[in-house]
Amino acid sequence: MIMKIHSLFLAATGTVLLMGGCKNRNDASAEVTTPADTSQIDTTVTASDSIMEEQDTVAPPKKADEFFDDFAFAFMKNRKFQRSRIIFPLPYTVDGQTKYIARNAWKFDRMYSAHEVYTLIFDSHKGTKMSKDTSVSKVVVEELNLEVQRVKSYHFERKAGEWKLTSLNDQPMEESVNSEFYNFYHRFALDDDFQKSHVAESLKFTTYDDDNFQRIKGTISAAQWKDFAPELPHTQLTNILYGQTYKNSNLRILSISSLSGGMASTLTFKKKNGEWILTQLDN
Repeated sequence: MIMKIHSLFLAATGTVLLMGGCKNRNDASAEVTTPADTSQIDTTVTASDSIMEEQDTVAPPKKADEFFDDFAFAFMKNRKFQRSRIIFPLPYTVDGQTKYIARNAWKFDRMYSAHEVYTLIFDSHKGTKMSKDTSVSKVVVEELNLEVQRVKSYHFERKAGEWKLTSLNDQPMEESVNSEFYNFYHRFALDDDFQKSHVAESLKFTTYDDDNFQRIKGTISAAQWKDFAPELPHTQLTNILYGQTYKNSNLRILSISSLSGGMASTLTFKKKNGEWILTQLDN
């Protein structure tokens, strides 16, 4: 794939432009928990479950709590570790109505590790570095279902040096502060004509030389975008909020990555005259 992109890029541009290298949980109200429901417990045994069982025997690294991303990987892969990092009874709010999930009713949740790719959306270049900020103490993981327009949010807090899942929330996508961009992206990913009209005429493009792995920078035309475009997820997105607010920002940086690390692309959108425009692609 890298060879294909490199060859296409050289053919398309002719000249390489640049190389470089809740209250108190003890209150009576908190005691109202969801009864144990065996239908909600994941009892189906699959090949992936066997792998999970093996991973359950491996203790997460001691530094897993230093960076949220390291913690999240262990949380999504290790059943025992996941259960130990949830504050029960866990508040679960759906459309404003809250109930509590008891420990024995919890179903193992693979979160975005169940998908082939995961996405991140930032509102500044500085924000892309927040995942490595050890001062971050609150993180929200969003799972967006673009087809039914819903967002499920996992709220994590670092307590006494350990990341804990403290609550869940499920609400219509329109209530998200970033809903306008989510709606734009959904149409951008599905509608070819709409997509063409929202790509800059001169698109900044970077990739890596397949021979020496040096970074190559240049530009491609809007007509050439499809030759280099990654596959865009169009039914689901994931997002991790390390502190992004999306308020009054005319920039969105969408990162698309595979969990295996075999694929990574970044799309940069800027709002111009009230319209989101794709201005840069990094492969």
